[in-house]
Amino acid sequence: MIVTKITLKQFRSHHKKTFEFGPTTIIIGRNTAGKSNILEALYVLSHGTSFRAARDADMIENGYEFARIEGLVKDGTDTTNLVTILALQNNYLSKKYLVNDVPRALRTFSDYLYTVLFTPQDIEIVTASPGGRRRYIDSILSNSHKEYRAALSRYEKALRQRNRMLSDMKNGRKTYQQVDFEFWEKLLIEHGTTIHEYRRGFVEYVNGSQKQIFDFEMHYDHSIISVERLFKYRFEERASGVTLVGPQRDDFQFFYANTRHEVKEYGSRGEQRLTVLQLKLLEIEYLKARTGAIPVLLLDDIFSELDNENIDKIYHFLEGQQTIITTTHKEFVPEKILKQGDLKIIEL
Repeated sequence: MIVTKITLKQFRSHHKKTFEFGPTTIIIGRNTAGKSNILEALYVLSHGTSFRAARDADMIENGYEFARIEGLVKDGTDTTNLVTILALQNNYLSKKYLVNDVPRALRTFSDYLYTVLFTPQDIEIVTASPGGRRRYIDSILSNSHKEYRAALSRYEKALRQRNRMLSDMKNGRKTYQQVDFEFWEKLLIEHGTTIHEYRRGFVEYVNGSQKQIFDFEMHYDHSIISVERLFKYRFEERASGVTLVGPQRDDFQFFYANTRHEVKEYGSRGEQRLTVLQLKLLEIEYLKARTGAIPVLLLDDIFSELDNENIDKIYHFLEGQQTIITTTHKEFVPEKILKQGDLKIIEL
C-alpha cells in the first residue's frame, strides 16, 4: 500500500494544504515549519491518535474547533479515501473516522493504512520506563492481531474494575468478599494469558530474525497472572489498592547479542538509537508477515541521527517500501537517494 495524497484542514500549523507523495518522499524545512506535523497526520490516519500530542485536541489549529485529515491510499488497483475528523466542543473532543465516506469504528478504520514511525524520541523505548515499552508492543500486536486487540481491551476493562474495588477497600469506602472479585479475576486470567502468549510470540520473532543494522536480543520479563498468584498477593493488593500481577507489570529488555549486558545500561546513545531503529525495521517485517500489507515507513529527521554506514544499510532495506522522510537541509540527504528517479521532494 502507498499513500498518494493527504489534505490537511486546520491541523496544527497547516490551515489548508495538500501534499502528494511518491515511493520515496523527502520533506525539507526548517524547525517549526510543520514537517513533523505531516508525519503526525499520516500516523493519525493509521492509528487514530497522535504519537506526540499530550492531548489529541492539541492537533487542532489554534482558534478553531475542528481539524480534518483526508488521505488517499492505493493498494494494487484499489484506491481508498480515509478521513479523520477531530471536533472540540465544550472542552470535549470527539473523533470521527470515514472510509470512502462511510463511518467506521477505529478498530476497522486502522486496517486500511499501516505505518511504522521512527523519531529521535523513540530512543525512550530502550531508555525509559516499562510502560512506554508495553505501549509500543501493544500497538504492534493490536495492529496485526484482532484477537490481541480484543483481549487487551477486555483485560484493561476488568483491570480497571478490580482496581476500583481494591481502592474502595483500601480507602474504607466499601467492603468486598472474595466471591465479589472472582468474576473479574476469571476475565483477567483468561485475557491476560492471551496477552502473554502474543507478547512472547513477538519476542521470539524478534530474536529469531536477521538484524541488518544492530544485533541484539530481546528479553521478556513477564508477570504471570493466575489464581495462585492473585491469592498470594491478595493482602498486598488490598493494602496498595492496585493489582500487582499481570501483563500491566510486564517489561521488555534489550541486551547485546550473546551477552548479559543490557543496552539501556551499557550502550551509547548511538547504540540505543540503532537498537530502536532495528526494532522498527523488524516491526515492518512482522506486520508484512501477519497482515500481508506493506506499511508506510515514516522517518523523522533520521539523517541527523545516523552515520553514512547505517544510512546505507537502511537505504537497501527501503527498496520496494514507501518511505516518507523529514529533514532540515537537503544536503543532509544521501546522494544516492537524491538520484532516485521516483523521488518526490516537498519543500516547506
